[in-house]
Amino acid sequence: MRARVPSVNEEPAGPGRFGRWLTIGIMTIVLITGFACGAWWLVTYKRTRWKGTALERLARSSVTNEVVRQELDQLKASYTNVSAIVWTHDHVLLMTNGEHIVYEYRHGANDSFPPHLFLGRCSDGRWHSSHHFCKSMQMVKYDLAPGSIAEFAKRYSARNFDGKSNECLRRTE
Repeated sequence: MRARVPSVNEEPAGPGRFGRWLTIGIMTIVLITGFACGAWWLVTYKRTRWKGTALERLARSSVTNEVVRQELDQLKASYTNVSAIVWTHDHVLLMTNGEHIVYEYRHGANDSFPPHLFLGRCSDGRWHSSHHFCKSMQMVKYDLAPGSIAEFAKRYSARNFDGKSNECLRRTE
């Protein structure tokens, strides 16, 4: 007895060609979705953890902190030379009206997503956050000094928050 050879036009036994492609498509979507969710969780976790330690450091920083005091003094000295006004330093931003912000920022370029985060404690005790700072604050360093914290907040889309919650992690526009 001879084995029967299927003709070219016959479907092979088992799931059809469409079923195989559907299964592959569904598995691909599931894998991509799982990877995206895992990456989102990792970035959110890292930013939340960084936020917690940054807020603790900022809460302890004030004009009595030696580094903050030195930076403020250096910035104020630059205001006496109108041709070379410098309003940014490594930890402090000084407005032209004398208000200041002690800050920390996170540049997100080392992650697969670019969620930059700026956290600042203002001289009047308020907290601000923004997502508009990147590349070691270069855009701020070469900009003109704002007249006040209110002007700074408007210019750089910074918003007030309570200094504790995850409200500061929300994007600013």
